[in-house]
Amino acid sequence: MIGMRKIDDNTIWTVVLWGIFACILISIFLYSYTRSFDPDEIEHLHTGWKLAHGQRIYVDFFQHHHPFFDYIIAGIVRIYGDTVETIFASRYVMLLFTAGILAVTYLLSVRVFKNAEIGVFSMILTSTVVTFYMKSVEIRPDVPQALAGLLSIYFLFSYYDNRSLKSLVASSVLLAVSFLFLQKSVALIIAIGALLLFDLYKKRVGYWHIVIYAAVFLLSVAPYYIYLLLGGTFEQYFVVNWLLNYYMEGVVGRSNSLIKFSRENTITCVFYLIGLITIYRSCKHGRFAVLSVLLLLLTVILFNNLWRQYFMTAMPLIAIIAGYAVYSSFSSKVIRFVVLIGAIYFPITYMHDYALFNMDNRGQLGQLAKIEYVLSITDEGDKVYDGDVVFNVFRDDVDYFWFCLEKPSCLNAYKKVRPYRYNIYQSIAAQNPKVISNFRIHSFNDIRLRNKYKVSDRYPDLYLRVD
Repeated sequence: MIGMRKIDDNTIWTVVLWGIFACILISIFLYSYTRSFDPDEIEHLHTGWKLAHGQRIYVDFFQHHHPFFDYIIAGIVRIYGDTVETIFASRYVMLLFTAGILAVTYLLSVRVFKNAEIGVFSMILTSTVVTFYMKSVEIRPDVPQALAGLLSIYFLFSYYDNRSLKSLVASSVLLAVSFLFLQKSVALIIAIGALLLFDLYKKRVGYWHIVIYAAVFLLSVAPYYIYLLLGGTFEQYFVVNWLLNYYMEGVVGRSNSLIKFSRENTITCVFYLIGLITIYRSCKHGRFAVLSVLLLLLTVILFNNLWRQYFMTAMPLIAIIAGYAVYSSFSSKVIRFVVLIGAIYFPITYMHDYALFNMDNRGQLGQLAKIEYVLSITDEGDKVYDGDVVFNVFRDDVDYFWFCLEKPSCLNAYKKVRPYRYNIYQSIAAQNPKVISNFRIHSFNDIRLRNKYKVSDRYPDLYLRVD
């Protein structure tokens, strides 16, 4: 009977943990379904639309991120067309990526700590980190970048376990895929490279294995760079993806970002630190702890602006170590339960206005209504001037620079590299867009605008061309 009771207790505990996680997943789905769209989402939807209509990224229009994610969006645009269904379908694809990240978080945790309960703790903590919860549902390349990066880490530690060259090659290929989704993967590339070189120094990894890893990575990214060179677009790619981002002014400070993150996820951060101390004292799992610290530090050091999404790949590693600390610090399941509830309660209530499930989609409906309104009064081929990525999802723009005009200004950063004359009045006069916004339009009495546009009777910030 005692043995049976233990089995029953363990079963109940497992059901409780998975039940908590299931509730969080439902909450994430509702958050995705109802939440307003971030400007970055409109940016990538519009970029995908442009690619679907045959425009060349970096050359015909401005973009300063790696393109693989936008090609995925282009495929969705081709399926659903110029409709709001494209927008929702893109969000649903992000949910698949998010589910993949959580699944790999579980597998990686079990791979490192050999404990399924820590794996569930890791998924629960990852899914409720404010940064992850808010950004993983958004239509942005950071999400598939993080998934590919985590898979690369998983296969790297699989290689450490069994010394399988297949795992080593898989890790390198997936690291390259992560990089092709977003150049911010350079932080993970440096962290993994440093880890492998240190292991080489300690003679825990063979020289030829390092060579194989580097060669496979280079061979994996080479086809895209060959494509850029043959198409004559490599120089422009380098300017907008690397030089421009380097010269971008900083508006999101490092210390403020870290303080905000730790304040929003205090319990998870505290247990991450406890986990690092525990690992240091036990002399076990040190490689994984070092990788998490390296990735976090490199993210802070390398980038001028620390937006939330920059931590997407690091968050699961932090949560895994925090989950390990919760498990190793308390033998009582009751205390573990209380700690987990505390860790997830405050972030979720912060994001859902003190309710676990939120169905308020008024902001989102307002955004979609504006996009549909512009679609209804324009025809395919009509130009628009938006400037602030609000409504231009399925219509073409009047200038190469169609967004990122305010701080941090991509236009100003570009001018530090190349001369560029941006005159929105002249562009509007030359291309006669059907709809324009008042964004950065200081005077409608300008001779190039006067008597050519009238204010919309539905949106006071939109102006319609008078034919």
